[in-house]
Amino acid sequence: MADEGRLIQSVESRILDLPPSCVEFCPAHPSYFVVGTYSLQTESPESPEKDDSDEEDEPSPTKKPQNRNGSIVAFRLTDGGIAHIQTVPQPSALLDLRFNPHQGSRDIFAAVSSTATLAVFRFCPDDDDEPQPIQHLHTMDITAMSRDGSITPSAASEKGEILFLSFGWHPARADMLALTTNTGHVYLVHLPAFDGSGGGGWTLEPEPVITHSLETWCVALSSVPGAPGAASPALRVYSGGDDSALRFQTCRWDGEGPVVWGGLPAAVDKRGHDAGVTAILPLLLQEDGSELVVTGSYDEHIRLFEVPLLGRIKKVAELGLGGGVWRLKLIHLDRRSGQEGSWSARILASCMHAGARIVELQPAESGELEFRVLARFEEHKSMNYGSDVQPGWQNKDRLSVVSTSFYDKLLCSWEF
Repeated sequence: MADEGRLIQSVESRILDLPPSCVEFCPAHPSYFVVGTYSLQTESPESPEKDDSDEEDEPSPTKKPQNRNGSIVAFRLTDGGIAHIQTVPQPSALLDLRFNPHQGSRDIFAAVSSTATLAVFRFCPDDDDEPQPIQHLHTMDITAMSRDGSITPSAASEKGEILFLSFGWHPARADMLALTTNTGHVYLVHLPAFDGSGGGGWTLEPEPVITHSLETWCVALSSVPGAPGAASPALRVYSGGDDSALRFQTCRWDGEGPVVWGGLPAAVDKRGHDAGVTAILPLLLQEDGSELVVTGSYDEHIRLFEVPLLGRIKKVAELGLGGGVWRLKLIHLDRRSGQEGSWSARILASCMHAGARIVELQPAESGELEFRVLARFEEHKSMNYGSDVQPGWQNKDRLSVVSTSFYDKLLCSWEF
């Protein structure tokens, strides 16, 4: 249950200048983390405040267009203490921010915004020649990235705007990602050069690989076995939408256009969730080629699904966490040597108005997989949209975590 697990107290907390929407540690420099913020500029002083108790009142693209801005803020975490390093104002609000996970590019991070821009930065706090560690490399909007400039806000949206809501890096290639929009689409993007130079312009394939009927809140990519005789693994794209659907498509893409395996439309599961799907975490491939995938939803549940290469997906486990599960971060996946099929996982869940949870997934005495809450952090007084675990925890006797909440602009560090 949501109230299980040890209740954790903060080591330090501070109030930010703008509401935080996302946070992530730098894998190349694990003492540092970066926060993205989202500020909605009201049209007049009389505009009513949003109700903090409304869990669907996240940075939402469903309202009429208004001005939004934001910032990228860098901090250093040392023994639980938070030190501010740099603030870089942004002309648009940020909805997602993630570091590239690949060796040689782990100091690169990207951010997507409320004006359908993708921006890439390098983070180098140890560069003596560069006093400001956040270095902007390149920014492009959806129209400039689309092959023929055919995707424009006025053409794609009744309200004349497109927001990029989330994105995910390719699991095997550092130069590719997928991103989602408020218009229900999932697009693939090729970034042959992070700074957009040397003829390496960014390319967004204008045909969406997946389409939802409402906002697409999340996307995740994984490598899965390809078609018989294929030289390399296929790419599976998972997405979750406000239409309560978990959709997935298997394809290949070399930057020249998606090739959908078998020419089939995206598979869809509409029965596994009772509200919008807001987080997706591909966990592991099984020997039979099926994949275990964890999801989070507005309906306050974390779930585990088994996704076969062909056929209908199966729900394996679920647990209510007391709040909408907005983001999932894998802490550790333990595959026990010598014990075939035996494994466990620990996951950090950002649970909106309920705060953060550390959840364990492992076999129960019955042999069935089950979720169990190990720890709860509940000092946030509004929506917890972002949390992350400091890398390198394996060399310590504890986990160091940072988490944020939106309306109260709170940033906390805590340990487990």
